Amino acid sequence: MRIPDFVKKRWDRVKHWWDRLPKLPRKWRIVRNLAVAALAAALIPPLLEWPCLDAYRAFQRMEGAYLLTPSRLVLQEKDGWCSGYLSEGDSWITVGSVSEFDSTDRPLNLDRNYALLHQILPKEGIVVVLLPAKNENNGAVVAVWGSPEEAAYGMMEMDLTGIEDRNGDMPGREPIQALETFTAQAQRREDGWFIFQFTPHDDHRESQGCAMEELLWYGPVFNSDEMEQPYRLTLTDSQGKVVAEQSGITPPDQRLLKW
Repeated sequence: MRIPDFVKKRWDRVKHWWDRLPKLPRKWRIVRNLAVAALAAALIPPLLEWPCLDAYRAFQRMEGAYLLTPSRLVLQEKDGWCSGYLSEGDSWITVGSVSEFDSTDRPLNLDRNYALLHQILPKEGIVVVLLPAKNENNGAVVAVWGSPEEAAYGMMEMDLTGIEDRNGDMPGREPIQALETFTAQAQRREDGWFIFQFTPHDDHRESQGCAMEELLWYGPVFNSDEMEQPYRLTLTDSQGKVVAEQSGITPPDQRLLKW
């Protein structure tokens, strides 16, 4: 295959310019080449958005894909291999999760973080969201935004229904109760958020599972229908007077992936 004349001429110009540069000693050429290689290794993967070795960066990458920037991280909960994230922008709320997978069977796959956006919600009225990760008590975390300014304390009841028992086929295992009610209290944070940290019931027999523990056993990444749970919210002022009440169902899982 014959090289076009205009390509050959341009290559000759570049080569002529390169040949006129001062020649570095061999030691300095090695240092220069190593520096260029290190710089390329640091800059090229982020420009290509791969790999995300950090779970939060994987979540931020998903936010950027849906133009949910700039945003502020409100809360992060890490549950073993799954991390749940809650962030907010000027007019929206984002709930997402990042799962870290073991890639020992695929050693060349450096991007081990699987990010998913569960909800993108407008900041309209009182917004109640269930985070897709357990807290350190092995319980659920529910965040509330949009409360009246005078609201100082909150109480939430959450009714868990339709929860699958992942160990239900074990010999002697008793079924999970059809409905279990859990209660949590929270105080208004400086940023206006209420964060309710739930705790599983401790009065279950060893042979019977707790709905709270089973709710996020594998995370809502695999059990999206279980994110919709009934709740009752009561907010009071510093004197104990009720300033707002709301009941409803936590938002469904939108399961938004990257474009």
